[in-house]
Amino acid sequence: MDLLAEWRPEHSVEPNPDLLAVSAGHSWIGWVKRYSSLAALLVLGLALWILLGKEEGASVTLLASGESARFYEHHVLQDGSVVELNRGAQVSVRFSQDKRLIDLLSGEAYFTVSKDPDRPFVVRARGTVVQAVGTAFNVSLNPDEVEVLVTEGKVLMNPSIATTRDSVVEELEPLVQKLIAGQRTVVNLNAALALPVVELVTPEVIESRLAWKNETLDFTNAPLSEVILEFNRRNHTQLVIADAELNALPITAAFRPNRLGEFVELLALTNNVRVERVDGSKIILHKEK
Repeated sequence: MDLLAEWRPEHSVEPNPDLLAVSAGHSWIGWVKRYSSLAALLVLGLALWILLGKEEGASVTLLASGESARFYEHHVLQDGSVVELNRGAQVSVRFSQDKRLIDLLSGEAYFTVSKDPDRPFVVRARGTVVQAVGTAFNVSLNPDEVEVLVTEGKVLMNPSIATTRDSVVEELEPLVQKLIAGQRTVVNLNAALALPVVELVTPEVIESRLAWKNETLDFTNAPLSEVILEFNRRNHTQLVIADAELNALPITAAFRPNRLGEFVELLALTNNVRVERVDGSKIILHKEK
C-alpha cells in the first residue's frame, strides 16, 4: 500500500523498477514478504470482483463521497436514475439486462429511480433489500441499523435475503413489507430478525431528515475552471471550456449541483459566454468575441 500511495499517473511513462525487482541475494520468499501488502491488495481486488458479481452483460461502478469532500455527490446513472450521496457514502452500481443492483457499502444515499418494469431497481444494505420500479427513497446505513424513508411512490423491502446476491424481492416473499410515500422503517442490525415497524412521518420530519440534500455549491471569486470541476463531478452532462482565457474567469454564485442549466444560463447572460450544446451530454463554453 505504501508503494501504491507513492504512485502518480506521470510515473507511468517510466515505471519504477523497484516495484517488481528482486534484490540480489534474496530468495523468492523474501520477495513475497517484502511485497505481501501488494499481494493482499490484489487478493482484495479479486474478492470484490467476485462479490460484486462481475458477470456477462453487467457493468459495475463504484461511487463514493469522501468524508473530506466539500459537497455531497450527485450522480446520474446510465438509465437516468439519480443517486445522491451524503458525505462518506459509498455505493456500487451493477446494471445488467434484467436488474439494476445497488449495494450501499457505507453512509447514506437518496435514490430517484427511473421507471423500468423489466429491470427492478434493488438496493441492498447490510441485511436489508429494498426494491423499487419508479420512486424516490432514502437509505441510511450505520453500524447498528438501516433506515429506509420513502418520499415518492412505494417500495418493497425484506431484511432477510440480503445475503442472496441476485435476489429480487417478490411481493409474496415472507417478511416483505410495502412502504409508501411518507413512511419510514428502521431495521435493527443487532436484534433477532423481526418484521420492522413502519411509521408515518410528517413533511417537516422528512425535510429535516434530508436536509443534507439541500447543500449548495457556493463560490466566491473562484476560477471558472474550479467551478466546472465541481459541476462535472456531479452531473452526467459535462462542461468543457473551449477558450483558455475563460479558465480564470472569477465566479461568485451559489447553485444546487443539479441546477447545471441555470448556471450555464447565468454565464451566458453575465459573462459574455457562448454556449454550445452537444448531444445532450456535453456543453462547450466559448468566449464571446
